Amino acid sequence: MEPKTSEQGIILVVDDTPTNLEVLFDLLGNSGFRVLVAEDGESAIDKANYAHPDLILLDVLMPGIDGFETCRRLKANEATREIPIIFLTALTDVVDKVHGFDLGAVDFITKPLQCEEVIARVKLQLRLQNLTKQLQHQIEQEHLIGEIAQGIRRSLKLDEILQSTVDQVRRFLHTDRVVIFRFNSDFSGKIVNESVDPAWKSVLAVEFYDPCFKEHYLQRYQQGQTSAKSDIYNAGLSPCHIELLEQAQVRANLVVPILQNNHIWGLLIAHHCSGTHEWQMIETTLLQQLATQLGIAIQQSELYERTQNELIERQRAEQMVREQAALLNEASDAIYARDFANHILFWNHAAEQLYGWSQAEIQEKDATELLHNLQPQEFETALKVVFDQGAWQGELQKFTKSGKAITVMSRMTLVRDKVGMPKSILTVDTDITEKKQLEAQFLRAQRLESIGTLASGVAHDLNNILTPILATSQLLLLKFPQEDDRTQQLLKIAESNAKRGAELVKQVLSFARGTEGRRTAVQISHLLGEIKEITNRTFPKSISIRTELPPSSLNLVYADPTQLHQILMNLCVNARDAMPDGGILTLSASNVVIDESYARTQLDAKAGDYVMIAISDTGTGIPPEVVDRIFDPFFTTKEVGKGTGLGLSTVLGIIKSHAGFIEVDSRIGQGTCFKVYLPTSKNQSTSSTATLELLPGHGELILVVDDETSIQDITKTMLEDQNYRVLTASDGFEAISLYVKHNQEIAVVLMDLMMPEMDGLTAIRTLKKMNAEVKVIATSGLVLDNTLADVSSVGVDVLLPKPYTAEALLKELRRILDTPTCATPKR
Repeated sequence: MEPKTSEQGIILVVDDTPTNLEVLFDLLGNSGFRVLVAEDGESAIDKANYAHPDLILLDVLMPGIDGFETCRRLKANEATREIPIIFLTALTDVVDKVHGFDLGAVDFITKPLQCEEVIARVKLQLRLQNLTKQLQHQIEQEHLIGEIAQGIRRSLKLDEILQSTVDQVRRFLHTDRVVIFRFNSDFSGKIVNESVDPAWKSVLAVEFYDPCFKEHYLQRYQQGQTSAKSDIYNAGLSPCHIELLEQAQVRANLVVPILQNNHIWGLLIAHHCSGTHEWQMIETTLLQQLATQLGIAIQQSELYERTQNELIERQRAEQMVREQAALLNEASDAIYARDFANHILFWNHAAEQLYGWSQAEIQEKDATELLHNLQPQEFETALKVVFDQGAWQGELQKFTKSGKAITVMSRMTLVRDKVGMPKSILTVDTDITEKKQLEAQFLRAQRLESIGTLASGVAHDLNNILTPILATSQLLLLKFPQEDDRTQQLLKIAESNAKRGAELVKQVLSFARGTEGRRTAVQISHLLGEIKEITNRTFPKSISIRTELPPSSLNLVYADPTQLHQILMNLCVNARDAMPDGGILTLSASNVVIDESYARTQLDAKAGDYVMIAISDTGTGIPPEVVDRIFDPFFTTKEVGKGTGLGLSTVLGIIKSHAGFIEVDSRIGQGTCFKVYLPTSKNQSTSSTATLELLPGHGELILVVDDETSIQDITKTMLEDQNYRVLTASDGFEAISLYVKHNQEIAVVLMDLMMPEMDGLTAIRTLKKMNAEVKVIATSGLVLDNTLADVSSVGVDVLLPKPYTAEALLKELRRILDTPTCATPKR
């Protein structure tokens, strides 16, 4: 209900005397009041119900129901209870007056009426009534504000607070619509909360933009001023503003700004849509007070929302830290962080596994001493780079808890706080110890391969040199059997040393290419038994020789027994030389299984079943700086004249040709252990060598082709002494020319494969085109893995490696001459 600020109002005069009615009608009307009249109590009650007068002047003595009964009925009616009643009466009895006051009358005017008294008493009662209404309205307003403030304190849900406010304000002010309008950054905006009478359309969530707003209203609203328009058509508004209000069916509006930190957040607006409305100060004050409370609610809500967002962000960050920590713990690299006092702040599982220190143990110790004492100078240099440049990466040597030295690829990063100040160092260490070992093995393999290539060429030349020496010495022994013993001894010395030279060349080729001999299934325990017998007979008695074999039989290995014998004797001799004052030589073997993980640590290893042969001594040991070079050819630590430097390089070549690998473990002053790993085979095979009868020739013509004149000469002499005829040629072109002339006579062509101008393979292909049935013995000072395949492809009958003996040449020559058809080349 809205209080009136004017004293004028509606007066209902009730009197059964027409004269009194006329006098009062004129008196009150002339004083500015609107006057209604009734001649009895019944009609008075009816008019009071529909007209709602501000005051009733009621005569006491009337026919029908008197004034007292009329008053009683009016006060019993909810609609008319609050209307003040002044009795008009000629009665002066105090009892009557008390009865009237008990019924609810506010005053008595005694007849005959005095005009000034009537006007004064009417104005007084109207003023009192208006003040009462204002007081009651103020109480209700304060109650409303208190209830909304209490709601703000009880709830942090802004939308609920705003909606409750517009609902209560509309009911309190009896307006058609109350809304809250929120601004965007460009001062457009939309209705975010609304309470509206169902008779009028809703504008909730409708976007509004007033192009005149910034110019005419922004500054006023930012200063907290309000705007009250009783009639939008008579308020001097711009056409665009009127059009905007018409969209919302607004006829009168009251606008109060909602400020947030001295900035305008939005507007609290009350609308009258049904007609004009004179806004009262009490209404404006109410909206201002509520707007202040809403500003508090908004600030409180935004603070709560910001706090909640920060809490959510913190929880998200903590969750991310936990997830990152979990991921870091799953990482295969050692990851840890430390402060500048060398205290560990974070230490993941991989760091525990790599270094052996648990999180609790590492926190109690100086990290620098634990992790970097192998290279203190290098680590200090790395730290300086981290502080200067923010990061460093490189290799470091570190210790584990067990004292094992490892190599790591270390990446250090400087971690800064929010203000950019350094606070810790994050380190990621990758264990590259195995990688470095493999790199060293790979480099050694490359070095050996390079030397091997050189050695292969040298071997070829040496074989060409040794061939005539060996053949000549054997030929002379056969040609002059009656010579004195001294001459015979010298020839045997020449033959023996030629053969030693040939064996040396074979060792070089074994190292260089891993040449294969005849392979068969070998029982290592038998071989070790033979080695033990030999060493027991030949080694000094100060060396005790032991064997350690498993109770069950060892798996078989498919290998060349002679070559295995050679490598084991080589290793045993080296062990003997490492124990000049005596010691223990242990020969052992066992079945082992190499898994993928272990195979990755050895360059030549593959996963599978192996027989491991160990040759151990208690000798002087091998210095660490020498271990990586012991398999290099021609490298030896022995005195001049006591070693060729080909022993271990040959061992390595033979082992690699058998698809095996070798490990070395040596300690200065404690001894050395060589472990040879050979893949097992369960297929046993046997081999036999046919013994051919050595028969002289029958005058057959042999074409000898070789670029070495000495080999031509000795071969020609050798063959002619055995009843063969011989033609010689120095290269492929000459050989073809001679074959064209004598193709009907030439029985066999003895062809060197490596010659200038036209090589042996090309010459053989040409001869085969001329005569597919031509018989060919190929010779070479360098037999590589692909040599047999090459000579087979051109139809060679026999491949004879240099240096060859007279016996070997004559046997092969006789064999193919006695063979009627071409056969697969024999080696």
